[in-house]
Amino acid sequence: IKSLEPKIIHGSKSVDSGISLDDSYKMDYPEMGLCIIINNKNFHKSTRMTSRSGTDVDAANLRETFINLKYEVRNKNDLTREEIVELMRNVSGEDHSKRRSFVCVLLSHSEEGISFGTNGPVDLKKITRIPRGSLPYPLQLFHQMLSLQ
Repeated sequence: IKSLEPKIIHGSKSVDSGISLDDSYKMDYPEMGLCIIINNKNFHKSTRMTSRSGTDVDAANLRETFINLKYEVRNKNDLTREEIVELMRNVSGEDHSKRRSFVCVLLSHSEEGISFGTNGPVDLKKITRIPRGSLPYPLQLFHQMLSLQ
C-alpha cells in the first residue's frame, strides 16, 4: 500500500541533483530581495529621444510580478543619468544582509554598453560596478541582476 502523504523533495537535498549541501545556494534569508524599477518614458529635448509609449504598462507588470515573488519593489520614473547613478550608490549603501537578491530593471532607450537617463547616456559599467563593490557577501557574487529594455 502506497502512502497518500505528499512527499516534499528539496532541490538542494535531492540525491539526483549531484549538488552537495556545501555547494548549494542558501535559501533561508528573511527577505526575498529588493527590486528597483527605473522607468524612463520622457526625455529632455536636448537628447532628441522620443517618448517610450507602452513603458508604463511594462513597469506595472514588472512591479506586480516582483511583488508576487515577495520582493520589496521601488519604482522610479524619469530619472536623469545623475539620478540613476546616485540611486545605485544609495541602494548599495543599504543593509542587504537579510536579502536573498537584488534586481534592477532599467526601462529606457539603450545602445551597446549604455542606457539613457532622461538627459543623456549613462555608462552601464558605472551602474553595475556600484552594487558589485558595495553589496555585502553573498550578494556580490551571483544574486543580483540588471535587466535592460
